[in-house]
Amino acid sequence: MTKYHSCFLLVFATIGISPAATYHVDSRNGDDARDGRTPESAWRSPAKANATTFAAGDRILLRAGSVWEGVQLHPLGSGTPEAPIVLDRFGEGPAPALHGRGRVPWVLGLANQEGWEISNLELTNFTAGAPQRHRAVEIRAKDFGRVRHIHLKNLSVHDVNAVADYTNDGDTVAKSFGGIVTVIEGNERPTAWDDLLVEGCQIRDVGPMGMVMLSSWMAGHRENDPKTWFPSRGVVIRGNTFERIARNGLLVRGSVAPLIERNYFRECGLLGSGNAMFVFHCDDALIQFNESCFTKYNPGDSDAAGFDSDYNCRRSVFQFNYSHDNDYGFMLICSQGGRVNGFNDGTIVRYNISENDGGNLIRISGTVTNALIHNNTLYAKRDMANPRAAGEPPRIIYHKTWQGWSDGVSFFNNIVVNDCPQAVYEVGESKNDRYDHNLFFGLHPKSEPADAHKLTANPRFAIKAGAAGKGLTAAAATYALRAGSPAIGAGVALPNHPARDFAGRPVSTENGRVTLGALEADARP
Repeated sequence: MTKYHSCFLLVFATIGISPAATYHVDSRNGDDARDGRTPESAWRSPAKANATTFAAGDRILLRAGSVWEGVQLHPLGSGTPEAPIVLDRFGEGPAPALHGRGRVPWVLGLANQEGWEISNLELTNFTAGAPQRHRAVEIRAKDFGRVRHIHLKNLSVHDVNAVADYTNDGDTVAKSFGGIVTVIEGNERPTAWDDLLVEGCQIRDVGPMGMVMLSSWMAGHRENDPKTWFPSRGVVIRGNTFERIARNGLLVRGSVAPLIERNYFRECGLLGSGNAMFVFHCDDALIQFNESCFTKYNPGDSDAAGFDSDYNCRRSVFQFNYSHDNDYGFMLICSQGGRVNGFNDGTIVRYNISENDGGNLIRISGTVTNALIHNNTLYAKRDMANPRAAGEPPRIIYHKTWQGWSDGVSFFNNIVVNDCPQAVYEVGESKNDRYDHNLFFGLHPKSEPADAHKLTANPRFAIKAGAAGKGLTAAAATYALRAGSPAIGAGVALPNHPARDFAGRPVSTENGRVTLGALEADARP
């Protein structure tokens, strides 16, 4: 075949394929009678975009500084992972803003669509009247199969005052409103997210939830039954800020190997019981490099901790996180006994730092099995208190029943500094607990666990404990160990031991020994 014929066939093959197009929307200077193809011929209203079915590679650009009130934006069509449809901004100035004003149930939405990248928008849905069941962002799929490539980046989501029953901790419906909500529903065709990314978003002053995932395909999780268990994959929640959230900042459900990293949670649980973040019905979740602080405990609440490995999860890993100033603890690991399908197996909590948390620093609730808690640094401040009940002491480690007790929880290589005269340890009727190679310094209540290789010497932190304040960098600088610390090389290397510490420094495992706590020694004497 000649070169001429090859070129002819290539041109012929492309006849009829429409090139990707760019459309513009401008609330001040646009006109829906125009074609939208240039900034000068921009549309004016979201309604025009909602009436258009877009194709792979198309772009919808909203002019910076544009504002729309009481509207919904739900453009139609699907892209592909290779050629997603892009919804973004153009021009200089503030992010284009869509304010629902409580007149719409959600502001930005997709339904049974895939291949979308949505960035750089401001979204609110606040009503001055009685709160309704509202959301800012709703991404929904039903009987669709795998929904590929939904990316939400750099969104400003705030001021959503959805109604909720803040007293009903088990009400799934009550926990499905607020900032960003993904909904998988239906029971005919297995449906799940495949490459769901939420990155760099600012989520604040919303309720009840900052971000929450729902799925109707979780019932068969325990048995891995494909008829009723179809988990999402490629879920990444990264670099977001969750501030002043009525209940939970983040709830990830129905996923395998979700990655939750480098998020900042501040002042969650303001109006009702809620740990700052948790995973539920997940396998192999990885939660790392997050900071959680100032989670609020309200009278009657059951939760107000920084992090939560909730029930119906396997092999969750919480590592390199920083928890401080939360009213009701650093870490909850829980499983409700008495449930036919309830379980929490193999949670790992390692190389984290807890400073000035209240309530119970580590709480093991219910029928948790085979949890491993190692190489953490915990500081209990002098005025640590338990807000749950008058006369109930604060606890550093607390095992409690939840229709059953834990079995096989291990504590290795941790550093605990206790400055609180009231703090205790409670093991209840937990079974097969193991403590080894831990360092307990400061005050020693009678309930402090026995440990065959216990150390009680000063760990010699680089800076005085309790003063790190905000930021992982500050925590790393404070709780690094000075040269000559008794914690250096005093622990035992564990299977699949991390190669790096909280600050990213290499972990030495020479001769099977490791340094205690979350940090290696720094260079200072």
